[in-house]
Amino acid sequence: MKNEQNRGIILDLEIFTRKMDSVIRRYRTIYDLLEFLAIALITLLIAVFFNLDDIFKLIPLTEPYVGLSPDIPFFSITYETIFMFFIVCLFSLLILELTEKNVKRIYKLFKKAPPQRKKSQDIVEDTYPELKDRLKTAYDHRNADPNNFIITELKTSVSSDVEGVSTSDLIDRKRVGYSLAAIVVAGLFLGFIFFTGFTGPFSPGDIYDRFPNGTITQPPLDENTSSNNSSSIPTEAPPIAAEPGVDIDVTLPPGAGTGPGDMLEGAENNFTPSTPYPPESLSSHHFYDTLPAGYEDIIKDYFKKLAENS
Repeated sequence: MKNEQNRGIILDLEIFTRKMDSVIRRYRTIYDLLEFLAIALITLLIAVFFNLDDIFKLIPLTEPYVGLSPDIPFFSITYETIFMFFIVCLFSLLILELTEKNVKRIYKLFKKAPPQRKKSQDIVEDTYPELKDRLKTAYDHRNADPNNFIITELKTSVSSDVEGVSTSDLIDRKRVGYSLAAIVVAGLFLGFIFFTGFTGPFSPGDIYDRFPNGTITQPPLDENTSSNNSSSIPTEAPPIAAEPGVDIDVTLPPGAGTGPGDMLEGAENNFTPSTPYPPESLSSHHFYDTLPAGYEDIIKDYFKKLAENS
């Protein structure tokens, strides 16, 4: 009878410990998801506010997909938005991983032991002070000699006390509260940006336009600057200043004042026609009147051969 009672107590302690381990793992998964969502929303808020999705227009690999959407029924989303979500998720995972590692490095830098994840029994004892040091002691000595009165009494007492433990009391409410607050605030700001279109004063494209080849480009000239520069260009010939007693030669050189057409008028016409037919017969208003016999067939054959060769 005494041995059966002892086995029952041992079984109760083991079942309770396994149950608490499962609950704590589930809660830690929830913590990680909330923190991941909070970091992702904050990162997305920064990306949307500073128009970081414009950077995909500057990348040759993603530029052809900018402005396009995949064929998804009842849903429309651009490729650059998909790329942005993908990068935000990777960045959030990286931040979570680096945060945990950096905390350990900071503790080692100050020659202190980094904090270890508490076991389920430690969390239960912190939540329920009446079980402090009693739960772990009873569990560690669960297979002790049942004739040991002190250990048997401890196991019996602890087995009775753990029945009042509620799993909802084991939630880290402060950690959950911080994550939820960050999610709500970031979500509100994102909603404000999406509905109002309010974004930052610049985007990556603006910065890239100012540094196309590694140097800052000059800003475009305004109307006043262009008018001042244009006014400095002379549009009229400067006047000739006559000096008293000095003769000025104002004669023009040969050929001055005549254009190319005028110079060609006096030149001899050595042009030789390529056909024996007079040029006037090819003019539009004499075409049908003075077209020689047989010339129409020559034209048709010419264009047929030209079409075949092309």
